[in-house]
Amino acid sequence: MNIISSLTDRFRGMLPSGGTEVPARWWALVEQIQSLQAEYASRSETELFDVWNSLRYRVQSDESLTDLLPEAFAIISEQMQRHLGMTPYPVQYLGAIAMHEGAIAEMQTGEGKTLTAALTLCLNALPEQGMHIATANDYLAERDARWLSPVYHSLGMTVGTVTAASSMSERRAAYECDITYGTAREFGFDYLRDLLNSPELKTSTNPRRQQLFGQEQTGEDQGLLNPRSPYMVLIDEADSILIDEARTPLIIGQADALEASLSEVCQWSATAVARLAESEHYLDHGPQKGMELTEAGRRVIRELLLQPEAPQSLDPGTAYLSSERALKVQSYFQNGRDYVVREGKVAIVDEFTGRISEGRMWQNGIHQAIEAREGVEITSPTRVGAQTTVQELFARYTRMAGMTGTAASARSEFKKVFGTPVITIPTNRPGRREQLPERVFLTAEEKWTAIVKETAALHAQGRPVLIGTRSVNLSKQLSERLAAAGLEHEVLHALNHENEATIIERAGQSGKITVATNMAGRGTDILLGDDVVAQGGLHVICAELHESSRIDRQLTGRAARQGDPGSARVFLSLEDEILTSGLGAEQAAALRADYQRSGRNLQSAVRYFYQAQQRVEKRHERQRVELVNRINARRQMLQQMGQHANLNAH
Repeated sequence: MNIISSLTDRFRGMLPSGGTEVPARWWALVEQIQSLQAEYASRSETELFDVWNSLRYRVQSDESLTDLLPEAFAIISEQMQRHLGMTPYPVQYLGAIAMHEGAIAEMQTGEGKTLTAALTLCLNALPEQGMHIATANDYLAERDARWLSPVYHSLGMTVGTVTAASSMSERRAAYECDITYGTAREFGFDYLRDLLNSPELKTSTNPRRQQLFGQEQTGEDQGLLNPRSPYMVLIDEADSILIDEARTPLIIGQADALEASLSEVCQWSATAVARLAESEHYLDHGPQKGMELTEAGRRVIRELLLQPEAPQSLDPGTAYLSSERALKVQSYFQNGRDYVVREGKVAIVDEFTGRISEGRMWQNGIHQAIEAREGVEITSPTRVGAQTTVQELFARYTRMAGMTGTAASARSEFKKVFGTPVITIPTNRPGRREQLPERVFLTAEEKWTAIVKETAALHAQGRPVLIGTRSVNLSKQLSERLAAAGLEHEVLHALNHENEATIIERAGQSGKITVATNMAGRGTDILLGDDVVAQGGLHVICAELHESSRIDRQLTGRAARQGDPGSARVFLSLEDEILTSGLGAEQAAALRADYQRSGRNLQSAVRYFYQAQQRVEKRHERQRVELVNRINARRQMLQQMGQHANLNAH
């Protein structure tokens, strides 16, 4: 089965006509919902529960969910008002309708996506097939499920949560619920675990119907974490999950006894490569293809193998490969950017969210090579037991929709790969964000000095400032500069992510300074202090362009939510990493030399930064397309061999 074509076919005929704006008929539905809610306001809890159950019976009688939408949304909204003290805005109904119809709803930061999702979740949980919502992280999954549980329970619906810390029994219980919160990673890993336990998955009827009709699960189904067939999934921060994270497969590793000696080899190689020089001893073919030893480099490795400290069983061929791996780690994996050392272990930092990727390891000995370089205990090497990708994972669901604040620039890829349109939802109040001109500097030192100066000036006015950086290291360096300037601040990055919500919630208070990696508290609103609105609101500083322009827009979108005032500015230097990533090291160096020599106005260099960013985004898009093509080719090959496409035969 071709993933791209199957996804496109799946939604054809069920989506809006292809436009990107809200259809006029949806506004009429909003008026109908609001009118019905006014009628339901006088009903008792028992009466509302009975009306909701009547919708459940109508669904079982094959009445369409779309026909029931106005009544369902009205009842859900009334329960939200009673249990949360909140009634959805008209634009939140529009977002919920868009997701019900299988679209990606683009809703700006602070427009209330959590409440919007709950409307769609409740409506589409009526068929009792199990709704999944994939959030950006475990914290948001637990927070949203807990906050909305009174609404779900008032409708007689169960809600569960799957996180990295969930036990197997907790996972089974969560998947039996009407609505299950979790991350795409956890949903994917649980699917792979079930494949390893039972490649021939069998589906079962839902628990409520089993109780009604006396049906029991088979022993085989009881051993699975989630025996249900995938029905519908909502994806929060859809661009991050479906686009940014889609270049990395989800892999479950299994112990590999054949590689038991890898630990000793990695430790030896980490020391040996210090004797090697680029160009003379090895060639750098880039982060994808890696390093290649020259004949001179191989001669050095053979000489080192003759030394007493070399592992006795290490042969030259293995030594060459291990050395090339160590060289790749040395050049392309940076502590504080790609990973951190936490509690004596190497933990991967997600490049797009800035958060720790719990339980994730690099394959093919890369993780062990990093551990050897950092001098920590080397973990047991693994081989691929089962694998899938974001594209494959969500292709399994009969229906898929999502929401995010930054989907427009990825509209064509959403349509091409997933078959989903992007519908732009208007804001509840007119935006008041002031996007200030970029500031460009020749060196990084000058840039960081200017950032501290602008922060100090705004702090003196009593305005809160949020500064976004690209890595843990840069956050630490900026923190040191702010401290030296006598500016009190808080830092949010992968090493203290457990305080994320608390730090972000305080970031809108008068005079508050917050430094954050690109996690920047996605999913948590920055509420302004009482006196901050009059002072001009939150000011956001983007300290360097990210490889994805959507991350930059997410960061600057933290300012001026729900019609509040606010401003944002991007700071750039000709030493920024984005220029090297996008233009190449030689062209980036030539650009710096040209501006340094000519003394030209640095503002004219702004276009080069965005050109570099666009090149990187295009490269990542090609990698995602190539991944999908490899998936399809591998699937076809394994199917012809009679093997499951997601399981590795050994």
